[in-house]
Amino acid sequence: MSPLLSVIIVSYNTKDVTLQTLKSVEEEITSSKLLSNKTDIFVVDNNSQDGSVNALSAFAKTTKIPTTIIENKDNPGFGAANNQAVSKSKATYVVFLNSDTIVQKGGLSKVVEAFEAAATTPVEATSELSSEHSTLDRIGIIASSLLNVDGTPQAQGGTIPSLWALANHMFFIDDIPLIGKLLPSTQHTGKSGRAQKIGNNELIPMGWVGGTALFANKQMLTEIGSFDENIFMYGEDIELCMRAHRHHWDVAIHPAAKIIHLQNQSSSSKNAVIGELLGYLYIWSKHKPLWQMNVARFILSLGCLLRFTIFDTILPDEHKAVLYREALHEVRQYK
Repeated sequence: MSPLLSVIIVSYNTKDVTLQTLKSVEEEITSSKLLSNKTDIFVVDNNSQDGSVNALSAFAKTTKIPTTIIENKDNPGFGAANNQAVSKSKATYVVFLNSDTIVQKGGLSKVVEAFEAAATTPVEATSELSSEHSTLDRIGIIASSLLNVDGTPQAQGGTIPSLWALANHMFFIDDIPLIGKLLPSTQHTGKSGRAQKIGNNELIPMGWVGGTALFANKQMLTEIGSFDENIFMYGEDIELCMRAHRHHWDVAIHPAAKIIHLQNQSSSSKNAVIGELLGYLYIWSKHKPLWQMNVARFILSLGCLLRFTIFDTILPDEHKAVLYREALHEVRQYK
C-alpha cells in the first residue's frame, strides 16, 4: 500500500537542527491516526561535513517510520536534492520541509486532511479561469503557517511576480499604512497587516508560498514537474507556484497547520538576500516578456541602492550596508 505522505528534508551541515526537525516529524506522525503507518521520510544530505550522515543513519535505524537517507557526494542545490527524493516517493502527497523547522501538533496532518477533503470535491469550471484565481477548487500546493520561536506569526509568500508587485516590494510601497496591504507585493512581509491569521481551518489563497513547509499534490508534480534545478537555492518555490497557477492548480496557506521556523539556521542571511534577488531575475528570464527583463533589473538595482543608502547613512548598519552593496553588484552583473 503506497504511503499517503512523504516528508522530504534536505540536510547541509545542520546536524543538530535536522535531528530536532526529524524528532518533531516523528512525534506528529506517530500521534496522528491519519498519518501513522501511512508516512515515510526521505532525508537528502548534500555532502555535509559535520557528521550529519552518521547521525541521520542512526535516526533511521531507531525510528519506526520508514526513513531513507540519500547521501550526495557534492551539493547539487536545494531544488535538485528535493527532486531526488520526489523521484523515489510513491506517496500521494509530499511535503518539502526545511531542516530548521519544528512541526507542531497538526502541522502535517491538518494539511493532508485539507488535500483529502479537496480530492472528494468536484472540480469546478472556475479552475480554468484566470479571473477566478481566488477560488480554491483544484488544490496543488498548500503551505503550513510558519511561526517564530516565540509563537508569533512569521509572514511568508506573496503575489505572483509582476513589475508592479516587485516595485511595491523593493520600494517599500507595500509598507505604507492602510494602503500597503491592499497592493500586490512579491513579498508579504506582514508589516502592513499581511501576516496570516493563524488558527482557523479556512485555506488562504496565495500567489506563491515558501518552500519552508510546502506540501504538493504528487499528481500536480507529475503534470508540471518539480523544482527547477537551474535554481541552486532561493526562488525555486516561487517558480514552482507560477507553473502550478499556469496549469490551473491552486496555491494556499493552511492557517491551522503550524510549524516553527528557526530562520537563518539552514542558510546565511547574505546568501538568502542575494539568492532571492537573483531568483527574481531568473524567473523573469524564463517566464516574462523579454522587454521586462531590464525593467526588473532596474527595480531590483534601485531597491538595493535604496537599502544601501538607508543602512549606510540613515540607520547605520555596516553589515547590511555591505550586504546590499554586494547584492547591487550581483544584480547588475547577472546574465
